[in-house]
Amino acid sequence: MSLTVGVDASVVASSSGGTRVYALQLLTHLLEVRPDWRFVLYLRKLAETEALGSLASSPNVRATVIPGRPNALRIQVKLVPQLRRDGVDLFHSMGFFLPLRWRGPKVVTIHDMNVYTHAREWLRGRTVLRWIDLALQTPLSVRAADRVITDSEFSRAEIERHLRSAKGKVSVIPLAADPYFREEPSPADREAATAIAHGKPYVLSVGILSPMKNLGTLLHAFATSALPKGGVRLVLAGSDREGYGANLREQARALGVGDSVDFTGFVPDSTLRALYWSALCIVLPSHGEGFGLPLVEGMAAGAPILAADRQSIPEVLGAAGRLFDPADVAGLAGLLDRIASEPGFRKEMAAAAAESRDRYSWVRTAEQTAVVYEEVLAARRR
Repeated sequence: MSLTVGVDASVVASSSGGTRVYALQLLTHLLEVRPDWRFVLYLRKLAETEALGSLASSPNVRATVIPGRPNALRIQVKLVPQLRRDGVDLFHSMGFFLPLRWRGPKVVTIHDMNVYTHAREWLRGRTVLRWIDLALQTPLSVRAADRVITDSEFSRAEIERHLRSAKGKVSVIPLAADPYFREEPSPADREAATAIAHGKPYVLSVGILSPMKNLGTLLHAFATSALPKGGVRLVLAGSDREGYGANLREQARALGVGDSVDFTGFVPDSTLRALYWSALCIVLPSHGEGFGLPLVEGMAAGAPILAADRQSIPEVLGAAGRLFDPADVAGLAGLLDRIASEPGFRKEMAAAAAESRDRYSWVRTAEQTAVVYEEVLAARRR
């Protein structure tokens, strides 16, 4: 079956972290599992084409610019006639918002309900308008969608709890790690990672700098542990799009570990892979995640993983790592001390992570997503 799928791909350029990775990896592998399908990718401006990488040059992909701010104007007014002109059979929004006035089949991906469950974290200068946009449009998009895709059973339950119109139409499709993270880094990439940590052993946390990521607790646990005095560093790898990095730096200084914490900002995948491979362990201390890509990337690299026991994290992690209470500073500090001082414990945890790496695959994610498209179209024809 030949199909033309319209995709709001603006999240590739406008988002960071897991949302961006999801869009790029899913589109790349959809082209692999459905080579006869065409994809029209809608961007906000021409410069965003660069963020698509090799996708932009695929013969089955066409990028179209739909400018406009706020996003509601762009999606609800300008996009609708373009979908008709492009002959789109189905539209998939990877960024929460659907064109409500377009009557064709619609699928929306919603990774989590943090806009409702952790609203306080959004009510700050740079994110309050984004929160208003999401809080108002998410329920409208869910109501209009033929199908909602999310990353975990936990997120499915949360979506159905907060949005009654979602009941019976949420499909759970887990994410995955790029197979690239399984491949051993080059010597040059290892050197780049080593330079970030000043040649010292380090604990790694990956993700955007945001209150939701609970990095303050990680800083306190790191400062409480014996690691700083032992020359071990903490590397926080992630973009600071919300301006929260200054707060974290001040916390680190106040705790007396300012000189032992490295903030990388955005790092390319080559450096990120090397950071995973060489870390003493990966720590994901978030108050909650819809999925938690650093978990599966850590598994792919065979890194020991410590993660908070909240939301979808236990479901995704399984037996691949150790869980901790994200409010328990002393408990996390104790785990960090064990990781640094007990090679046997560290080796055991690394093996558990590596044994779990085959549980997730982007090819399976793409295949399951393509099946959702086909089911939606079949239901519309009945």
